[in-house]
Amino acid sequence: MVSWNWWNTALSVLTLQPAAAATDIDVVTGDTDQFHWGVGTFASRGAVVAGNATYAAAKQVRAKILRTAAEHFECAEADLFLADGQVVIKGVPQRNIGLGALAGLANPLRGAVRPGTEPGLEATAYFGPAKGATAAGAHAMIVEIDPATMKLRVLKYVVVHDCGTVINPLIVAGQIQGGVAQGIGNAFYERLAFDEQGQLINGTLADYLLPTSTEVPMIEIFHHVTPSPYNELGVKGVGEAGAIPVGALFAQAIEDALELPARGIDILEIPLDPSHLWELAG
Repeated sequence: MVSWNWWNTALSVLTLQPAAAATDIDVVTGDTDQFHWGVGTFASRGAVVAGNATYAAAKQVRAKILRTAAEHFECAEADLFLADGQVVIKGVPQRNIGLGALAGLANPLRGAVRPGTEPGLEATAYFGPAKGATAAGAHAMIVEIDPATMKLRVLKYVVVHDCGTVINPLIVAGQIQGGVAQGIGNAFYERLAFDEQGQLINGTLADYLLPTSTEVPMIEIFHHVTPSPYNELGVKGVGEAGAIPVGALFAQAIEDALELPARGIDILEIPLDPSHLWELAG
């Protein structure tokens, strides 16, 4: 079993268009064509940074929606609630207004904006974590190896992962499964080969060994949710959760299966393709 620990500022703009349907919302994130202040997408920062910027902008838009609706109905904001793309007066469901119509009311004619207010149902928010929102987890696997050919088969693979609040379970599962598949390739199949002149000799998919669906096992995934204290959503990065531990895990599993430590052999490198493993264990 292998366990691990693993991490700047994002912009998010949310706009509700007057002519849009109740559920149509434009979201502009930190595209370098739109946003020139940033350092790139890396270190599993998508949900942590962009997610919290989007959340902050969404809260601002919600506050504008309720304020605009309260003026429209001439009531207190506390008497309103949002449901199914509408703002409704509590206890009077027939008194409602769609968000699209409300966005129209929030965009008055030119020159009609009152001092101290701003038109539209839109907001811009920024977020930069004070510290890294570090995910953690553990991987375990059972392998079967033919000592005559060094052909390896993964019999079972289990991941226990903590990425804080799980926003979308399907996406998180896909990230972990894809990461494990990538890690398996890195650990046991993929190797760049060069000739004596330093020229790459396996630069095509006909020559470069990749794991396929027959080599990647079914992956059992379990979540342990510990919300991050460093952002309001409580999320942590999940992007590299699948790939990082696999190499070390493969090395340990192979050592155990072939009883290599008892022979004074430690695996200190990857990838461990069958031919290379044969040389190490031979």
